[in-house]
Amino acid sequence: MRILSVRPCSVAGVLTLLVACSSQSATSPKPPTLQLTSAQAQAMTQRLQEIAASNPGISDLADSIMVGIQAGVGVSAINLSGDLGAGPFYAFGLKRVFSGSPGFGPEFDVLAFDNPSDPQTFMILDVFAPGSDAASGSFDGSSGTSATGFVFQVSGDSSLTWAPTQGVVTVTGDGPNGGCGAYQAPTGVTCAQETMHIAFNITSTVPEFGTGGAGPTAAFAGADVQGIVLTFAAGSQVQ
Repeated sequence: MRILSVRPCSVAGVLTLLVACSSQSATSPKPPTLQLTSAQAQAMTQRLQEIAASNPGISDLADSIMVGIQAGVGVSAINLSGDLGAGPFYAFGLKRVFSGSPGFGPEFDVLAFDNPSDPQTFMILDVFAPGSDAASGSFDGSSGTSATGFVFQVSGDSSLTWAPTQGVVTVTGDGPNGGCGAYQAPTGVTCAQETMHIAFNITSTVPEFGTGGAGPTAAFAGADVQGIVLTFAAGSQVQ
């Protein structure tokens, strides 16, 4: 697959988000969960490999997301509105904890996509949490920490990559709540499950590379989604 993209700035782009963060409670919405089949997991992994091959800057993150998929994370159905297509859409969360760097807080990532058997819309959101289980950031530098990521739209053998111009993202983790079953994580990596609360509003995107052209918009009111926590020991090969 060939990636076509346009960069308006030096920061890696992602969808523009407005995320309303709320505490986890019995009243938090819990969308239906889909367990990926082996064929769907393979399709997701292949798409990530294609994206990472054309975007080396996200290769480490793509490796971590693939670990989450291989660990059997459930994906949560989300009600996504906007102009990204009819869906249905799904999402799961990833938290990366770097135990070899005690001064570096956890990093939250959200993966959202349309068809797990052949994803045509693929979103990766990334936000740094300074030493806590709650991460809040902006794409235009107006608040919080720096948020980055990508929105990919596949068409045939090519893909457009979109970057945000403004917006914020906030993700709240509910804390690890169990292991990853029989999954054997790579050496130096510990795997656990965690519920995460996400919500977002993509208000404006532009091509990641080049000039001109308004990108897609999308909004998600917010819900608890399934998630994976990966804790990396110092020197682990996958991060």
